[in-house]
Amino acid sequence: MKRYSSLSVYVGDMWKCLRLFLGVVIFLLSNGCATANPQRVLVADEASSKDKPMWSRHEIQQQRDAYFHAILSYAYQLRHQMPEHLAKAAEELEQAIHYEPDTAFLYAELAQLQLRRGELQAALEAAQAALEREPDSHPAYRLVGKAHAHLQQYDEAQAALEKAIELQPDDADAYLDLSALHAKAGRPQAAVATLEAWLKQHPDSSRALFALGRLHAEQGTYDQAEVRLQQAIDQKPQSERAWSVLGTVYELQKRYPEAIAAYQNVVALNPYHKVVRHRLAELYIRQGNLDDALAIYADLQRLEPQNVRLRLRAGLIRLEQKQFDDALEIFQSVIDAVPSHADAHYYMALAHEEMENYDKSVQALQKAIVLQPENVDYYLHMGHAYERLGDRQRAMEVLTQAVSIAPDNARAYFYLGLIQTALEEYPTAAESLRKAVQFENENATYHFNLGVVYEKLDNFEASVLHMKRTIDLDPKHASALNYLGYMYAERGLHLDESIRAIQRALMLEPDNGYFLDSLGWAYFKKGLYEKALQEMQRATALVPDDPVIQEHLGDIYFSLRRFRDASQAWDRSLTLQPANAAVKEKLREIRFMLEDAVHDESLLLQRP
Repeated sequence: MKRYSSLSVYVGDMWKCLRLFLGVVIFLLSNGCATANPQRVLVADEASSKDKPMWSRHEIQQQRDAYFHAILSYAYQLRHQMPEHLAKAAEELEQAIHYEPDTAFLYAELAQLQLRRGELQAALEAAQAALEREPDSHPAYRLVGKAHAHLQQYDEAQAALEKAIELQPDDADAYLDLSALHAKAGRPQAAVATLEAWLKQHPDSSRALFALGRLHAEQGTYDQAEVRLQQAIDQKPQSERAWSVLGTVYELQKRYPEAIAAYQNVVALNPYHKVVRHRLAELYIRQGNLDDALAIYADLQRLEPQNVRLRLRAGLIRLEQKQFDDALEIFQSVIDAVPSHADAHYYMALAHEEMENYDKSVQALQKAIVLQPENVDYYLHMGHAYERLGDRQRAMEVLTQAVSIAPDNARAYFYLGLIQTALEEYPTAAESLRKAVQFENENATYHFNLGVVYEKLDNFEASVLHMKRTIDLDPKHASALNYLGYMYAERGLHLDESIRAIQRALMLEPDNGYFLDSLGWAYFKKGLYEKALQEMQRATALVPDDPVIQEHLGDIYFSLRRFRDASQAWDRSLTLQPANAAVKEKLREIRFMLEDAVHDESLLLQRP
């Protein structure tokens, strides 16, 4: 089969090749110089040749009919790879066999064609028929082995392929087929050993080196895969497949610059290799080389102008680059071409969301939901948009829909729990967040937010449990470290542990005023007032308008008997939070004290 296909490549036009082939064979047939069976000898002894013809008219007609159908079969195979053409090719080969039933070659060709068609049992029967007519046929054994392999009859396949190797020890294809069989049968060591045996005799075999490299890659032995693939490339630098698999090996090891270099070699060899160009674009995006990725997508779009997926990818890159107008223009072009493309509307919504045009984001999401009502992501982003618009009730309704659509989706429960928390519906928030944790128990963020809600519900033990779980999952979760430390400090419990936790948080975020407030408060609870004052002053410098921090500062001043400073700090706290009854009471008491101090200066121990 390959010899005809290769002819079409050299001529450049398969129909020209076919006409040439037909013309030659018809010429040979018309002159009685071709036979269907190469085993027959077209020589008679001199005496008999003078008296009678060597072939009867009937035999010659059978041979011509056999060749005619065989040639038609090749024509159908050359024409297209469509199933109906291959089926017609098989029919013609069967007709050829009808006229020449003893020709092993025709059965072998039929077996190979049936393998291509996926007619595995028919392929096996044809290959076995070829073997019956030519018992020592190396190609027939290979076809029998391949047919058994496709039928997952691995022992029979192995026996046939080993016989093929015995008959022709220098056939690389038989070794490659046997190795592939072992790999498919779940015998990776045998697969490797088969290729190693061939390479021992033929160390420069680029095909075997490539196959062995790919086999190591599939087994996850990347170091050996890299060595063998590089050897294959050294033998055949123009091998697209070897460069491609080597790039994949690098990519799987997260050696992205080397993967990019390997894929670039593939593209240099074949600029139209779409799969590798897509992989290269993805790696450029991962590496932050967005302009290079855009250039690839632009080239691919020229090759596939109707491919909206490529346009969407380009739009998402523009979105990542904050080039919102360009992104919106691209997404709109997709919508104009395919109005029912739900993701195009969704990406429009994301662009508007990034631009804080939440009304337009909602409008785009509504269109996406009409087209694809089961996509939970659309509801999650709509809930976020409504929350940003200040319509938390509507956000909760949308997120409740998300939960009903995807009752096992952890994110849906999580975002619903956040909205319920914002609405101070803590019992239902706890229920939603418990569901999120149930579905994704290893998610530190879910545990943290559930811990916050439990603290709001005065369930201190449960809150501590989830804060510790958060820290176990993410030791650098600064907010959880601070929250745990502050809860301990607020209750005067485990103050040393409280201080250590908050200090760990500050190592991660040293300029966080709220964490400094927590540390100052822990020192205050431990009676270390000077240390507490130092940290609280740093906190107020970073966050000057937080009422709680100002109240804490006033409490520390009061403990240091700096009453006027305490009064001023509490005044600032009350200005920021006028409804704070506790601060009002503190101010009332200190003002009485200050009025009494006019009569008793000994109370005023203010430091200069």
